[in-house]
Amino acid sequence: MTGFEFASHLNEFLTNNIEKYNIPAKSIHKIESNPEKSKHLETATTKILGLDIDFVNLRSESYSEDSRIPKMEFGTPQEDALRRDACVNALFYNLMTQKVEDFTERGLSDLQNRILRTPLPPLQTFKDDPLRVLRLIRFASRLSFTIDPKAAEAMQHPKIKFALKQKISRERVGVEVEKMLYGARPFEALDLIEKLGLGDAILEIPNLNEEKLEEVRNVDLRRGIETVKWLFGEFRTKEGYEATRGLAGSERDEYILWIFAATMPWIRVFTQDKKRGKVNVGVVAARDGLKLSNKDFESLLKMAYALNGVKYTIRNPSGLTRSVLGKYLRTMGSEWRIQVLASLLAELVEARSQGVELGSREDLEIISGYESFLKRVYDEDLGEVWDLKYLLTGNEVKDALGQKPGKWMKSALEQVMEWQLDNPTATKEDALENIKTIVDVQFN
Repeated sequence: MTGFEFASHLNEFLTNNIEKYNIPAKSIHKIESNPEKSKHLETATTKILGLDIDFVNLRSESYSEDSRIPKMEFGTPQEDALRRDACVNALFYNLMTQKVEDFTERGLSDLQNRILRTPLPPLQTFKDDPLRVLRLIRFASRLSFTIDPKAAEAMQHPKIKFALKQKISRERVGVEVEKMLYGARPFEALDLIEKLGLGDAILEIPNLNEEKLEEVRNVDLRRGIETVKWLFGEFRTKEGYEATRGLAGSERDEYILWIFAATMPWIRVFTQDKKRGKVNVGVVAARDGLKLSNKDFESLLKMAYALNGVKYTIRNPSGLTRSVLGKYLRTMGSEWRIQVLASLLAELVEARSQGVELGSREDLEIISGYESFLKRVYDEDLGEVWDLKYLLTGNEVKDALGQKPGKWMKSALEQVMEWQLDNPTATKEDALENIKTIVDVQFN
């Protein structure tokens, strides 16, 4: 009997016994199987006593060598338990006896000891479905469980790494990593990936010449993620850095920074992209390995592109007028804060490579420079300058100057923006009155 059939019988029972139990039957929604998206079995869902309940049948699975999509058959409770990712995920509650049933004979003890162990030999388990590797890492990091040593050893086997790259779509890898990084313990997830040596099976390193390939091989992935952990943890308890602490304003900002941190060691290694030209290897590896959305990829690109400019601007504040600062922030766009945070991260990671201890006085001196920069931005009321509208339109500038439209109008409008940034209280009338002194372009 399928889950949908069982749910239908249950609804019929509730309808026939409404006076006795006073539990109204709700509509049943059938979710069709979709193996390509890891939905291997049809599921029925309905609401009972205010709770969303899923119904599925017990099943057994068999796999072919080149696919992680199993052949599904009806199975016994033990067969269903043995096909699970982990023993702790194979516990059943028997409604008739009101007892927990542990068909793997290790689920309850593993739950008590906070261990993730596969019901069947891990090498074959991961070979059948390599996505289980990432799911166990996600569960372990989120729940603070330990991965069984035999399972951890199997995860590092060359055949499993190869299967993870060949049998799993990059979209599915990206979904699992996204769940890790949006979860409660992203550092622990990335730390496990690093310790298990799975970085190159998750990210898609582009084709590089041997010299650049050596640069990619000999990198320390931990510096970046350890620094982000400190920025999002201990640093947020320190007083006097309010502006810097507020740079990551959303869960997505933190998610993007975690990805950026994982690619940090390759920040000075570049490759040629067909559409983008010279791009950072780490950003491309994340895009292709995780199938990032265009929005996320663009964010990472801008973070990488902004590093040198942000660092230079912060180190050279002299001559930084309101208009110069405002125009620079406008080039960065709405995500200027996360780009500034990426630059800070890069400086702190660079300090690690020079032997500076994380959170030391030297680190705080670097952060103080960013804090001063940010205070200047907010004191000048430039936090949202990226969205500042021009006081005048192109047509208004054209008419005020008595000129015909042309390419000159773009430069003229930028001069209007520069003037209004230096004159933040000015009105449209003020701009029109001073237009001939504001605009200095070659008309064409």
